[in-house]
Order: sequence, then C-alpha cells, then structure tokens
Amino acid sequence: MKLAIAAIVTVLASPAVASDLTLDIASRGSGGSIAVAVYRDAASFRSGEGPVATRTVPRNGPVTSVVIPGLAPGRYAVAAFHDTDGNGDLTLWPIGVPKEAYGFSNDARGRFGPPPFDAAAIDVPTRGARGAFTLR
Repeated sequence: MKLAIAAIVTVLASPAVASDLTLDIASRGSGGSIAVAVYRDAASFRSGEGPVATRTVPRNGPVTSVVIPGLAPGRYAVAAFHDTDGNGDLTLWPIGVPKEAYGFSNDARGRFGPPPFDAAAIDVPTRGARGAFTLR
C-alpha cells in the first residue's frame, strides 16, 4: 500500500510534459518586432481568438527565431506579423487589407482570411519541433 501511494505521489509531483516550438520567421523590411500567436484548434485559429501562446520579439535580421516554450505535445497552427509601427496590432489599409507583412506556419495561404488549420498545422512531439515560414 505504501508503495502504491509513493508511486501516485511521484506521478502527481512530476512535471507535465512540455515541448518547445522554435520558429524561424523570415521577413523583409527592418526594425519593429515579430508578433506570434499559436493556436491549438481550427475554430480559434480561424477567429484569431484564444491563442494558447503569444510572443513578441524584436526583429533581428532577415530571419528571426522565436521560441514558444512549454507547449503540450500536439498539433498547432501559427499566425505571425511584422509589427513595423509598434502599435501591437496588424495595421490595415482602409479597405481592410493588411499593411504589414503577415504569414502562417508552413507558408500556408488563405483566400480572404487565414488558411485552413490543417494546411498550417505543425505537429509538436515531446522532443519539440522547429518550423520556418515567410511573412509577406
């Protein structure tokens, strides 16, 4: 009985499995920062609401590496943009077209909005994953 309780305590006390997702994001232009949002499901990805992780890092050259730590193993889609004006939002032209470069994991493209989740999905196993895409 003591052994069973000790085994349960060990399992409950051990840290949850977490993986890192490293993204190499290419962008033109200079300065500003790269804003990244990671989504776990198609509904949140499509709406752009409820990301499981976000990160904003200074753009430090033609390719900026962004590490998203602590993701549970699974399937994710990533949206990112080059925040050149520093306002924290994707700036749009008056007709609703993005003024700043943006992109999605796997270089997936959508028509009149984000691409399908499956086109942008990246599998993140327990050992972590690395992906690359370009902001256009």
